[in-house]
Amino acid sequence: MGGHVEEGKTLLEALAREVEEETGRRLTHVRRFLDTTTWTGDDGGELRHEADCPVEVDGDLDHPEPGWSKHSAYDWFGPDNLAGLKENRGSGQFMIHDLVARAVGNRPGTSP
Repeated sequence: MGGHVEEGKTLLEALAREVEEETGRRLTHVRRFLDTTTWTGDDGGELRHEADCPVEVDGDLDHPEPGWSKHSAYDWFGPDNLAGLKENRGSGQFMIHDLVARAVGNRPGTSP
């Protein structure tokens, strides 16, 4: 999920807005901050910054409501099926896999 921080808003406010816009769920808790990644977009324009963190939301996660105008598919990944995030990816394209592995790897009783 992606978005931007509007002028005068905080990162947390932007995160809550994006979660609701793109999933139909309300952010209830940020579990922890994982990392910030900076890159130049495919358009070669300004630097982009991404803050990554696992969150908790209200709502029925068995029936997600992604913003279909922005997403064509979705899936849930955890410790038991992380390898799926590497499918059809080349070397150096494992950013999402590595983030999810970090997010679930520090929970008691789980391993990446």
